[in-house]
Amino acid sequence: MLMAKKPRIKQCVSAVALTALVWTGSIWTTGTAFAATNPFNDVKTGHWAEKHVSKLFLQGIISGKGEGKFDPSGNIRREDAVIVALRFLGLADQIDKNGSIAFPSTFQVDDYAKPYVMEAFKRKILLTNEEYDLANSEKGKSWGQANASREWVARLLVRAIGKEAAATENSGKTTAFSDDGKIESDLKPYVVTAVNEKLVSGVTTTTFEPKSPINRASLATLFSKAESKVNVAYNGQVSGVLLAIAADKLTVLHEDGSLHDYPVSANTMFARFDSDKPGTLASLKLYGKATLIHGADGNISYVEQTDDNTYIKTVDGAFSKVNTTDGKIWLDLGDSIASYDYDKSVAPVVTDANGNTAALKDIPVGTAISLKVDTIRTTGKVVAITIKQSVVNKTGHAVVTAWNPASNALTVSDVSTGASEQLSVSPTATFKQSGVFVTPDVLKVGYTVDYEVKAGVVTSLSFAKPALTTVAGKFLAVDKSNKTIQYYVGSDLMVKLYTDNVKVKIDGMTDATLDDLQKNDDLTLTLDGTDRVSQIVVNGRSVQYLTGVSVAGYLAANKTLSLYDSANKAYNFVLNDNVRYDMNGVRLDAAQAVAQLTAGKKVTLAYSGSNVITVYFVAKYSGTVLENNTTATTKTLKVQVDPTNVVSVPYNFPFVEVYGSTTATFADVKAGDLVTVILNANQDQVQTIQVHKTAQLEVASVDIATSKIRFKKAGTTATDDWTVTSSTALQDANGATVPLSQFTAGTLVNATFAGKTSILKVKAVTTTYGRVVSVNTANASVDISLPNGTTVTQNVGTSPVIVRGTATSSALSTLLPDERVWVRQDENDRTVIEVVPALKKEFWQYSAALNAIQVFHSTTTEEYTYPVDAQTFIHQGTTILKPNQFANGDSISIYILKGKVVEVSK
Repeated sequence: MLMAKKPRIKQCVSAVALTALVWTGSIWTTGTAFAATNPFNDVKTGHWAEKHVSKLFLQGIISGKGEGKFDPSGNIRREDAVIVALRFLGLADQIDKNGSIAFPSTFQVDDYAKPYVMEAFKRKILLTNEEYDLANSEKGKSWGQANASREWVARLLVRAIGKEAAATENSGKTTAFSDDGKIESDLKPYVVTAVNEKLVSGVTTTTFEPKSPINRASLATLFSKAESKVNVAYNGQVSGVLLAIAADKLTVLHEDGSLHDYPVSANTMFARFDSDKPGTLASLKLYGKATLIHGADGNISYVEQTDDNTYIKTVDGAFSKVNTTDGKIWLDLGDSIASYDYDKSVAPVVTDANGNTAALKDIPVGTAISLKVDTIRTTGKVVAITIKQSVVNKTGHAVVTAWNPASNALTVSDVSTGASEQLSVSPTATFKQSGVFVTPDVLKVGYTVDYEVKAGVVTSLSFAKPALTTVAGKFLAVDKSNKTIQYYVGSDLMVKLYTDNVKVKIDGMTDATLDDLQKNDDLTLTLDGTDRVSQIVVNGRSVQYLTGVSVAGYLAANKTLSLYDSANKAYNFVLNDNVRYDMNGVRLDAAQAVAQLTAGKKVTLAYSGSNVITVYFVAKYSGTVLENNTTATTKTLKVQVDPTNVVSVPYNFPFVEVYGSTTATFADVKAGDLVTVILNANQDQVQTIQVHKTAQLEVASVDIATSKIRFKKAGTTATDDWTVTSSTALQDANGATVPLSQFTAGTLVNATFAGKTSILKVKAVTTTYGRVVSVNTANASVDISLPNGTTVTQNVGTSPVIVRGTATSSALSTLLPDERVWVRQDENDRTVIEVVPALKKEFWQYSAALNAIQVFHSTTTEEYTYPVDAQTFIHQGTTILKPNQFANGDSISIYILKGKVVEVSK
């Protein structure tokens, strides 16, 4: 909200002065406000009501007894509690103090309070019959000067916030307090309501003490909490969304769309809606709503975060242009160009990926950026911009992970740190390969480059000729005697030598060879450092399969194989000399195979067009289990091998393989399981069932030469080795195909196994470690501050798994600001948020020999040495530290993830 409408309290508050009301004990008079955070010397720092007393004082609702005293433990009179209630409602200026007021002689009120009590009667905050009866029951006492009891104030408060109807609904209900019976029957519904509204609590956890006088600190607390229930604009108070938080000022966006900077100082009290204790500047949440109250010195004396929502949306795209005259930014969204307005008087804050401040004019065209657009104004405006790369001048040594010459978008991974960064390459950038100028298209993914950035864009790149390059062409022939492959590039005939272990890849075929190439195939050839072909990929042609068809007959005279499927559909193929024959992975020659092609024999045929590639004598099926009948005399397994084929295979006592299990039996195979079923030699029984299972593992090492990958199991040092075949799918976190070399030691992966025999897929898992900035349960997202200083929004879905030690939960609300978390997808594609606890230690010394931080310890068995490395985030706030910069006795927090120190915070 903008500068609030004045409450009707007779005081004047401006940006430089505030006159408040001083409570002298029997009457309320005006006095001078204090500029300090807490104006009362008897409300010490840490007092349980410190926040509430300070806030209501600055709002002019309460004040002290003079000489800097508030008397927090002193009791409050009924008539003064009524005055507080009316000022709380902003009604003080509407009270006529000049009229003559007469109450019954038994209802005694001091003259200064009579207009307020009369106004309370008019507004039915007090009811005459109730209060007159109360006065009559207290013969010889002044109604106004009598102490206000806790139960009486509960009714006053409930009526002040307009909850009379709720109290009526609560009639006849009881509280959970052990002294519930002591609460007056006509006041109990109001106590119940006040408790339900979280405005009052017990004196102890079990007692309410309804008759006890309420003290001044308690009254301030009750009305402070109740402010969330009413809409009153107090003088000198403003509200809005925090767009910027600095040590000396806060930038606030008000509901009318205006922006203002408000100075804060060491005397400003910071608070949050969900805590009774004052907080710090760091407890404020950027883009959340807050209320600010001016002090007498013109600075903001009190700031309270009023909710944990984020009133901002993020728009990602590529920067196109900016018009500072009209206050517009254009963003390339991929399929369209969109413009976004910003406030010209308060330009959006621009920061790069490293947290460096930049100007709008410094954003390079084509650079990936994120716009923060407010959701307060009818048409939101841009309030902040994050450039997803650095805009400073620098040099780098990195591996290219993505490169688009058309858009000049480059993504690299730093060789030393592994950190990924998106860069914009200048259209005039120079490219050098081995010292020779080349065109931008020569640069390929996987190249290691040295680059230079000036004003946020890459101006030069240099790289050596890599070990592998690719060329495209149309296949003509293979000369095995000379080990060459002949192909056309356009009309030019090209000839290349191929390596001894050249690989051939054809979609749908797991064991393709040079013999499977067909004239005019479109090829992509991979060349090694010696310019020889090491891999051939056939594009635009795939191999199809007839699964589990039966042999009708074979005519040797014309080499014709006749087949029929389960629907009795007939097929005829000619088996030429290039056809391969396979029996459980063992290659058969033509004579051996033909002898097996007897009527009724089941085979699987791999073919491309009219050409037969391979005849597999059916030895296995892979697919989804539809049914596992373990009770019939003849046990059967029904498997869906593809969308149109279902096979039922019998078994007796097959071997069952499940990764990580040594005790699995056929009874453990369930409908929905993915399996590979191995048949016996007669094709009439299941011999082995390999259940497909995905496990999350850490890569220990890879051996490119032997196509081996070694995994380390979670929580152990045990490793196991697996052979990566041509049929093993290797994918990055987005599902794109990558080479084996992409999986470096330490990479977290989801690996899918077929039993204990083969590995089907290895997929990289993206992980995020950082500090929780805020949690948005409505949007199922968490804002996380990364060690590099950037803040990312992590969408976690509707059912995240939150791990805290050995306990798990799905409640996102259990995450707390400043907690460290490690976010990843598990093997079932669920988001896992692991809370990394802080080890609170006292720094002793840094051991250069061990490259370790050592801490004080009280026993000989207590761990006190914590190794660190270049990737460990060591800091104090936003300042990066070296491990030798701590002083003996410094309090530090150590965060350990997977046995490694990832962060040390002072």
